[in-house]
Parts: sequence; C-alpha cells; structure tokens
Amino acid sequence: MKKTAFFSFILLMTATCCASAQTSPGNFERFRQQKKEEFYKWREQKQTEFEKYRQKLNDDFADMMENSWKSYNSSPARKRQERPEPVKPLDADNVKISRPQQIPIDVVTPPERAIPDIPVTLPKVLPDRQKSYPVTFTFYNTRCGINTFDLSALSFNDHSSKTLAAAWRRLSAHDDTETLLNDCLRLREELNLCDWGYMKLLETIAATLYPGSADKQAFLTVYLLNQSGHDAKLADRGGKLCMLYHPSHYIYNRSFYTLGGKNYYVGSANSESASRLSVCDVDFLKDATPIRMTMNRIPEFTPVKEKEKVYTSAGWKGAPPVKVKVNPSVIEFMNDYPLLDWQLYGMSQLSTPIRESIVSALSIIIEGMSEVDAVNTLLDYMQFGFNYMTDGDQFGYEKPFFFDENFYYRANDCEDRAIFFAKLVKSLLGLDAVYLNYPRHLATAVRLSSEIEGTYVLVDGHKYYVCDPTCLHGKAGVLAAVYTGSKPKVIKIAE
Repeated sequence: MKKTAFFSFILLMTATCCASAQTSPGNFERFRQQKKEEFYKWREQKQTEFEKYRQKLNDDFADMMENSWKSYNSSPARKRQERPEPVKPLDADNVKISRPQQIPIDVVTPPERAIPDIPVTLPKVLPDRQKSYPVTFTFYNTRCGINTFDLSALSFNDHSSKTLAAAWRRLSAHDDTETLLNDCLRLREELNLCDWGYMKLLETIAATLYPGSADKQAFLTVYLLNQSGHDAKLADRGGKLCMLYHPSHYIYNRSFYTLGGKNYYVGSANSESASRLSVCDVDFLKDATPIRMTMNRIPEFTPVKEKEKVYTSAGWKGAPPVKVKVNPSVIEFMNDYPLLDWQLYGMSQLSTPIRESIVSALSIIIEGMSEVDAVNTLLDYMQFGFNYMTDGDQFGYEKPFFFDENFYYRANDCEDRAIFFAKLVKSLLGLDAVYLNYPRHLATAVRLSSEIEGTYVLVDGHKYYVCDPTCLHGKAGVLAAVYTGSKPKVIKIAE
C-alpha cells in the first residue's frame, strides 16, 4: 500500500512537471522546489505513521507479555542419519558398468520452496562503510561499528512478567532503540548476511552492549529479531533469560521446544541445557518469518591473511590449473553453521571469488562445446579436481559442505561433489538436474536436450541421465553396476 502511494505520488509529480514544461526556467525551478518540499512532507508523514504503527505493536505486545507465560519441556536432539559413504571412489575403467537402461526409482521428493521475505515494512538502510562509529566490535574477524546506545534503555531487576513487560515498553519508546535497529539493518547489508548470520550479528551486538548480563543479551536479541520481522521468543530457564528462535528447517544435534506446532531452539546466550522452561508464548507478529536456514547470501568478511588457503585444480588435466583464494573468515562462519539436511547446502550461493575464478574458467572451457561434451567436462573436473575422503576419515563426524568449503579442505566426498556438480550444471548450462539418493551414495541425473545411449531415470515423463561425479572416468549415462541393486530416491532441486 505504501509503495503504491509512493509511486502514485511520483507519477503525479512527473505528469505535472511535463505539463508545466512550457513555463519559464525560473517558474519551473520554483515549481520543482515546491514539489520536492511536498514529497519530503509526505515522506515524513508516512514515516511517522510507520513509527506510530510499530509503537502500538510494541505496546500491545508488552500488554500481552504480562499474562502469556507458559511452561514447556524440551524435546531431545535429533541425530542426522549418517550415510555410510564409499571408502573410495569407483573407477569406470575398472568396474562393471550397468547396461544402458531405465532404472527404477523409489520416491520423488519435490524441491525445497523459498520462504518469502520479511512480512513487515522495514526502513531502507544503505551500507556506509566509510563512516566512523563510536561503538566498535569484531564479527568474524571483521571490524564493525554502531552508534552510541544508552544502556539504561534496557533495565529490569527481576524476571516477573510485569517487570519484563515494563522493560519492553521502555526499550521500544527510547530514541536510541530505533537508531540501534537501523545500525543492525545497515550491517546486515554491509556484510551481506543471511538470516542465520543476521541473528548471530544481533547476538554479538547484544553481547557488546551488555557484556556482563546474559539476561539483557537475550532480551535485546529477541527484541531486535522481532522488530526485524523474525520469529523469536523470550524464555526463562531456571531463573536465566534466554532467546528462542524458530528456524525454517530442522537443526540436528540440538534439543528444541515445540510451541504451537513450531520448533524453537535456544540462542547462544545462556544456552546451558535445561529440560523445562517458561516462555512468553505470544507472537510479536502474526506471520513472522522464521530464521531461514538456507545460506542465500555469502557474507563479506575481512579475510585473515595468514590463514588464507589457495586451491588449485592441478589434479585435473583437462585444462591449465585454476587457482582461487578462500576467505578463512567465511569458512569459520560456515563451520559454525548448524547441521542441516544435506539438500539445503545445494540451495546456498556461490561466493564471488569462486564465481570469478573457478566458475568463470569452466565457462570459458566449455564454451562452444556440445551439451553432452560440456556435461562430461564438468563431470571430469569434479572427478579429478578434488581429492576424495569420507567425512568420518577427514573430520570424525558428518559435515556436508557449502560450496566454498570444497576449496578449503583437503578433500570432499560424494555428497559434496553431487551438490556442487548440480550447481555447476544449472549455473553454466541451464540444465535441470536431480539428486539420486542411494543408501550408501549420492549421485545426480541431468535432463539433456537430446537423448543419448545411457542409463537414466524417468521423472515427470522426462529422461534424466545418470551423472556420477564420484565415479572416475564415468561419463553422462554411466552407472556402476554396484548401484543397480537398490532404487534411488529422486530429489528435485530448487530453482
């Protein structure tokens, strides 16, 4: 509604200006100044309306805080089912290959759907890296700054519902709070943070402002997340406040609480385990956005030069070696990310260094090739451009890779290769691909524009030819016979 009103105003102003084009330059300048002043007055009125709306939202929420606390028991952490991956990759030159055929499949899983953006109007805050700020802190080796914040804006002496409600009212009414929220939104844009990164940023800011009080850190983080349109709640665990956040997907190896059919996890501050807690069980926003766990943005952190690693594709003989520097600060962030279902890693983005080096080089290499030759070249790169090692051997635990991690660690496994290969096929060739999920292996299948003599699965009436980035020397349509004994689950990949 507000956007419509804004564009209507601009169109009206433009039409009036055009109609007045015949006037003298002096008259036109006065007319333009008048319209400019009218616009600023209109914008101030709209901003005031928004501030009044949000203040009423906070006042109503504080009223409900006084009588909306309920007790909940935790649910045990869910363990991600570990895949007993092949100890080493197969070699198509040395194993029996299944004859070209249609292979039966188990089930077809639809792709993950993107979650809409924040359902609340937020002020547009532009990045400003040049400005000097009085309060500074470090976030993943990156120096950040915010404006001065009056620490007395948040104060409470006990955890009674009435006291906490009064604290929420005072915090929302304080002039510095709006400035703090704008600083948070500005840093989100400057650092190019996804939702989980933004939540971690808010926790860091709260810890910077209130280093001696985990209670105030939790309170402020919940407040800022709510104002930003996210689903978070304040809770009391054994006399200590904590922040609960609702993620878009299951997080493994962490206990959670189920409220209204949604799972909530405890934030960093005061995160000691407890089986029972008391929650302010009321939604700040009716349709608040969960913390979206897909890494749809790759953060822009300051690299630690002495920890930088350089990847080279020298193991792949299909082209001259390509090098790329991997930002260790980004890797640290990715390593801190909670454990998710492996499909979500394929929905993340490619970082700028990877796009501008590896992906750009591959794009040049396959230029002018036929579709099948291009797919086979990408397969060849995935098969020989990386060392192979299971997660258990390399880390001692299950660790799916975000794309950048393939270029930082010494090896990857079948899961990582299938996810990255599918990304390359979609990004460079615009071809649709699906995952083939075997009990002990993950491969892909690609829908080609023309038929080839090879093994395929039939999905929605279309042939998707097996492409296995872990089967050395395996071309499109080649399936090692060892996998013909079981039906793979087909998992569609989000656009």
